[in-house]
Amino acid sequence: MVNYFMILRPLIIQNSKLKASRALFLALSLLFSAIYSFQTSAQTILNSPLSYIGMGELDEGGSPSNAMMGGLGVSNSNGIYTNMINPALLARNRYTVFEVGAKTELKELQDTRQRQQIFGGNYHSLNLTLPISSRWTASIGIRPHSSVEYATRSFRRLNLLGVDSLIYSYDGSGGVTKLTFNNGVRIGKDFYVGVGIDYLFGTVNRNVSTQNLSDGQYYKIQLENRIDYSDFLFRGGLAYRKQLKNDLYVNLGTSFDLSSTLSSKQLKRFAIMDLSGITAINADTLNKSTPFTQNLPVTQHFGVSIEKLANWMIGIDYSRTDWTKVENNLGRSTKLPVSSRWSVGGEYTPDFEAISNYFKRATYRAGFSYSTTPYDYLGNGKYAVDKYVSLGLALPLRNLSYLNIAYQIGKRGVLADNGLEEQYQRITIGLTLSDLWFQKVKLN
Repeated sequence: MVNYFMILRPLIIQNSKLKASRALFLALSLLFSAIYSFQTSAQTILNSPLSYIGMGELDEGGSPSNAMMGGLGVSNSNGIYTNMINPALLARNRYTVFEVGAKTELKELQDTRQRQQIFGGNYHSLNLTLPISSRWTASIGIRPHSSVEYATRSFRRLNLLGVDSLIYSYDGSGGVTKLTFNNGVRIGKDFYVGVGIDYLFGTVNRNVSTQNLSDGQYYKIQLENRIDYSDFLFRGGLAYRKQLKNDLYVNLGTSFDLSSTLSSKQLKRFAIMDLSGITAINADTLNKSTPFTQNLPVTQHFGVSIEKLANWMIGIDYSRTDWTKVENNLGRSTKLPVSSRWSVGGEYTPDFEAISNYFKRATYRAGFSYSTTPYDYLGNGKYAVDKYVSLGLALPLRNLSYLNIAYQIGKRGVLADNGLEEQYQRITIGLTLSDLWFQKVKLN
């Protein structure tokens, strides 16, 4: 079967100047040092009032290349970048790939009373892909899984004159990091299977406090809830690739969660704090390291795409996420809904082997995403819709390495229906370093 590897193998071997052992040592050193540093750092990108559900606001997943195409990636993979959405498609990677990325976001929040503009950033992912055999490829990486970051205040009058009142404060912080180990295997000529093992770890804190302003009270009463996560999750994937004619292929793919719960420990404390919220005047632990089971949203992804080898690709993905067993953390009895997402996107490379024209070798990507969410901020049964347009550019470097730049502009929620509206712009920058390692060069 014709693929990128057969087209580019002579070019890679001729231009490769990186010693495999030194490159592997460097990549693994960066990966494991990142694992250590991310354990002690916050995983949130910026404030999000909608991160109150379950483990927080989930990361979109995928690579910077997927971010350029509206998150498209269930069935498509060109074998250059690592597919982090469907582990089965790793089997199309026939050379070592090291990817690192970072993202920034400018967000404007608006409710019925005020408007706020915030800017933040975070790492996107760090991933190393290694072909094990001619049919088996594995990858190891680390990335954010979810984040919690919000702070809201509300006031309640105790009498008609409004002299006496209470301040309610709701604060959440923390996040969960995901260490991934994915495997993809090619069975026969056109069929691929994959399995992903994720180790999730992190801490989420949620505090609710009250202060009575009527008697000159210089302290506040606070209920603290801390959950420490540490457990394994499992995912599966399938893919099928059929040649139609010449270099034209049709791709089918699906990936799905195999775990629905996560083991963790919960610590609850009742405390009287000073107004800074730092010093406890008096505290009483209600639950100490109690085992806690976190129900997870379970997602199935489906995708189809058509590609002309080393030239263009278009595709569409659909995903369905069941939130019905996830805690909304607002004390509401209403179950969360089943959400869905559609992604449409594509990529185009004018001339992959062009020598005289640099921008003909670049890859141009675009996409659109439309999703229903489980966020019902007002509790009126109207769930926010998230939609965005994305554009991107993959600039070629040496030996199948690329600088990836993705831009997304979108909107989540409608002020009139949801009581909260978010308009955002995101930029994701990633570096893909590819090369042939552990290959014997044969001279005829």
